[in-house]
Amino acid sequence: MIIKKETLLGALMVITAGACWGMTGTVRAIIAPAEASSLTVGSARVFASGSILFLYSFFFRRKSVFHKGWNFKGILLSAFGLTAYQFAFFPAVLLTGVGIGSLVGLGAAPIMAGFSGFLFFKEKLTPRWYTATCLAIAGCVLLVTSGGSDELGHANIFGIFLALCAGMSYAYQGIGLRIIGPRDPIETVSWINMFSGLMALPCLIMGDISWLAKPAGIFCVFMLSVVSTILPSVLFAKGILNLTLGKAYTLSLSEPLTAWFLSAVFLGERLSPAGFLGVSLLLLGIIILTLEKTSEDNSV
Repeated sequence: MIIKKETLLGALMVITAGACWGMTGTVRAIIAPAEASSLTVGSARVFASGSILFLYSFFFRRKSVFHKGWNFKGILLSAFGLTAYQFAFFPAVLLTGVGIGSLVGLGAAPIMAGFSGFLFFKEKLTPRWYTATCLAIAGCVLLVTSGGSDELGHANIFGIFLALCAGMSYAYQGIGLRIIGPRDPIETVSWINMFSGLMALPCLIMGDISWLAKPAGIFCVFMLSVVSTILPSVLFAKGILNLTLGKAYTLSLSEPLTAWFLSAVFLGERLSPAGFLGVSLLLLGIIILTLEKTSEDNSV
């Protein structure tokens, strides 16, 4: 048994995408002006990424992007997922706390994506996927609850519901990509982000965006839109072509690992022994799935 080169490359792309997404919290904490709300930051992030990709597509890929037969059902589903995630996840965190919101949102996504792939695209869920996903989610539980917080004792039910919606919205992005099919990832992400930017525009207009006039606000949006949206979206869109939805979303749990590492380095946050165990379980789950053999893999 060997590991297919395309599958391994796809796995590494998805892991890298998760790492880029994991930079979001630290970038916002360090760079964003204090008065910038989570919703306006999320809306600005999506709108800026859509605008940048629209300009790129218009000037450099006009013929291929705007004159091909695209599956707009998949594009709109992914765009909706990208936008809805911003509007569900941030309020969920405010209502439930960072630990519970992150745990439910990120932990639910691999499960929802895996079973969506099984139900809608006949993708096999291997024993290795179940094992790796359970390890990774257990790692998430330990990682986000290792700070001694009492969030679990007074979790907000509506906040948990919003976190589940965020997890499903995140899964919608991958489902939409599967519907779109094997297209150029840059062009695919251009369409998705352009529509997502339009969806986020009303919230951006109605919110307080005075912070965008500050150099720190502009730099924050640039980092969030390019480094933690456009780049990982392209990597994820390319990598998922050779992976099942379940496998891709479990591997993308490199996001909380990166968030932990950056918060430790730049924000001075420290983990308890339980937190380190959580990191170890997450890494183990990702490694197990990354090294899945060809005979067990049901890549598409």
